[in-house]
Amino acid sequence: MSDSSSPNDTSPADRTAAADEAASLAAILPQLDAARGDLLSLHRVLLHAERVRYEKLFGRINGNGAFLQLALHDPWFTWLRPMMKLVSEIDSRLLDRGQAPITSAEAGALLAEARRLLRPDAEGSGFQQEFQQLLQDSPEVAVLHGQLVRGRS
Repeated sequence: MSDSSSPNDTSPADRTAAADEAASLAAILPQLDAARGDLLSLHRVLLHAERVRYEKLFGRINGNGAFLQLALHDPWFTWLRPMMKLVSEIDSRLLDRGQAPITSAEAGALLAEARRLLRPDAEGSGFQQEFQQLLQDSPEVAVLHGQLVRGRS
């Protein structure tokens, strides 16, 4: 007797569960991909706005290389890192072929985290507090956030 099983050996309940998971995943992956794009667009605008605020206090930054080093290492920009960490997590789960495929539950959790992160809150996380402040200070940030919120409605 062989220990190997064929797809025909699965129960109807297992096939139904697999079909339900595939349908859930097909519905949520485009939303997760859109959230990733939103995060990247907003991150670019936030970096620019934060550069303007930084330069008002400390003077002009000499070139994009110097700015990149500040964005990566200066505590002033630390609050932006959760956004890039989340994009990295999304990319890792969607693109890393060495891992098991993403499940709809994992995709849903990442999408929920993206939505939470993009919710400004003066009492929330460091990111949410700084984001709230930039929404008040930067018309560019406010306009993009408004577009993203309307696009997700």
